[in-house]
Amino acid sequence: MRDICRKFYAATSPAKIPCHESIHHQRQGVRTYLTDQNGRNAAIKTFFHHLESNYGNLSSLIDTGPASETIVSNDGILHPHHLARLFQHEATALHVRNFFHPESARRLGEELIRESLRGGGGNNWKVSTSRGLESSDVATLGEHSPYNVAVARDQNNKEEEMSPSSSSSSSLTTTTAVDDYFEGVQREFRSRRRRSRSTSNANANTADDSEYYQLWPLDKLRLELEEAWPSGAGLARETMQQPKPQQKIGKKRHSHPRPFGGGLPRIMRGPTRWKRGFIHVDELGPLDVTRGLFSANIYLTVPKAETNNKEEMVPHTKYDTGTDDVMPSWRRDSGGLYVWPLGVRSRLDWYRNAMTLSSLSAQDPEMQLNLEHALGKPNVIQPEPGDLVLLCVQRPLCAVGFDKGERVSLQCFLEHNGPDNRLLIDC
Repeated sequence: MRDICRKFYAATSPAKIPCHESIHHQRQGVRTYLTDQNGRNAAIKTFFHHLESNYGNLSSLIDTGPASETIVSNDGILHPHHLARLFQHEATALHVRNFFHPESARRLGEELIRESLRGGGGNNWKVSTSRGLESSDVATLGEHSPYNVAVARDQNNKEEEMSPSSSSSSSLTTTTAVDDYFEGVQREFRSRRRRSRSTSNANANTADDSEYYQLWPLDKLRLELEEAWPSGAGLARETMQQPKPQQKIGKKRHSHPRPFGGGLPRIMRGPTRWKRGFIHVDELGPLDVTRGLFSANIYLTVPKAETNNKEEMVPHTKYDTGTDDVMPSWRRDSGGLYVWPLGVRSRLDWYRNAMTLSSLSAQDPEMQLNLEHALGKPNVIQPEPGDLVLLCVQRPLCAVGFDKGERVSLQCFLEHNGPDNRLLIDC
């Protein structure tokens, strides 16, 4: 399985474009600016700015017609033809209303809020950006971290081990953060299916500490994806590698590929930092009908939209579309979801618009405002408790901010590799 660390700059970041170091070794003293990292990055940035200024075509890449639509299913069922449209990028998003029983969803959301308060608010969901992992408005609950966080921790530990100041004892660590992740995955599965009545009940004074089993919403999603997708669906598993001869004694080895997580609870609390949402992608790359990365969110608790604020009567700005459309008020849509039907389908178009698209991996207010203007009108999705939303995370999206309340959802990722292959689920 490919690395699921969500590295945003893999395709278009100027910092990732290979500059042949052999030039320096073969012609030392010639073109000295090539050996200057800052100068090299500045030159590449200038090149891409010139390319976009003369050949940028972002507005022409906005999908129209069926490909720009959000499919809405009102019967609570995942239909194969809806999944096929979404995974082949013939639709922008899929909104399944009442996928999970609404009242059960609300109760579960309240239970997770209490769990987060007992645990100090949860663990901040680190976002992969061009500057590395950065904090966000989202916290996670559960027995393990997201996989990208575990990989980053191991990378940091490896760098520390290689530093001259590190002690030799650090190399004898018996477990890694990735090992902890896979072990936590198993604990998470067991704990979510087997519940205690005392922790599930809002009345903390209850004497009933008996256990019961519940259908965890993410398990329901996995079962119904298995039934609806022609080639089935299941948990992704790690890629097994042959141990290297120089592998250090003490590192764990495994006889079989371990399964990835099936999803984690996510909590946002108001007031959020990004009032109008942080526009981003979870994977930066052209759309391909034979593959893609998608997210699935089951909503449990959503904040109430603020409808009595004067700000919603005043347009923020006009879209760069030549129409009379105005930017939607974040207060009116607070707690909702914006998805833009941007359909970049070739690497050439990525390079033509690299300067604007690179903003999708930067938590920078000015860049975010420029993105709003460049992307135009988004699809607005207002989920209710129990609703399921699936979308391609290669298209720009954002969770709209809010001042009060909580937004609780369960999220996992789906990897699509064509109609003849299983959907792979991970977190």
